[in-house]
Amino acid sequence: MNSITFIFLVCLYALFFIYEAIGGIKIENQIFYCSMLIIAFGIPHGALDHILFFKKRNTSQVKFYSIYLGLVLFFILLWIYYPTLSLTLFLIISAFHFGESQFEDIDIKKYSNSLLLYLVWGLSLLINLIFYNVDELNVLTTLFKDTEPFYYLYNHKFVTYGFISFNLVAIGLLFNLLHNKIINWNKLLSELFLFGLIHLTFFLFPFIIGFTLYFVILHSIRVMKYEYDFFKKESNNFNLFVFVKLVTPYTLLSLFFSGFLFILSSKDIISVSIPLLSLIIISAITLPHAIVMHIFYHEK
Repeated sequence: MNSITFIFLVCLYALFFIYEAIGGIKIENQIFYCSMLIIAFGIPHGALDHILFFKKRNTSQVKFYSIYLGLVLFFILLWIYYPTLSLTLFLIISAFHFGESQFEDIDIKKYSNSLLLYLVWGLSLLINLIFYNVDELNVLTTLFKDTEPFYYLYNHKFVTYGFISFNLVAIGLLFNLLHNKIINWNKLLSELFLFGLIHLTFFLFPFIIGFTLYFVILHSIRVMKYEYDFFKKESNNFNLFVFVKLVTPYTLLSLFFSGFLFILSSKDIISVSIPLLSLIIISAITLPHAIVMHIFYHEK
């Protein structure tokens, strides 16, 4: 068991006992505290995209920022005209990104096999989150008029078939890695143990809490640890203070623009509900971030 999995397990136990002791957490408190955690860890984990990209490719800053911001603008426009398609693409991109960050330490020689593993593992993760919380998602989706079109995406039959299929294929791909001697038994059992913990988390907790636990600890902190170790290898003088100093500027910039848009939404200056606006902002940032991290992980 690695350090990230251990932290996740400790937090899972602690939160479960707190959750049971107080008899649940109101949705308003869930949104507030989970938002604080995502702000503290989720946004910073993508704040070094520009630095990581230039470590791998010799490209002008003008070209990088033009493409990066262009992708953000593209996804925002896509949401305006094709919201359901945008949500579907967002889920697929997120699934691939989650899977890639989970298995970045495994050297899979055949590129197509690695892409398949990342996508299937990530899709199984998201379908598990939906499967265990589909009733809650249906209620949340119908609370706002502009999120109602997403309701049919959580159809029970589709979710059930996806839950069974993606989980079986994901586990099968892990055993295939063992069969091809890409991983050993210790690594396989470690991944299966973590996979089971994620299932347990999504089963025990509401949608918002379950996702936040995964996203903050198993994804964001894991990625930031990878980034920190990378910079530490480059310079012995690199430390936590320097790391925080690096992530701060773009974290604050993201928070400023996101906060500005949320204020406009709350005052009905823009006719987009806060839940939908959150999806648009997160997905618009995720697209270029996922591309940068893919380049960073695979271009030596």
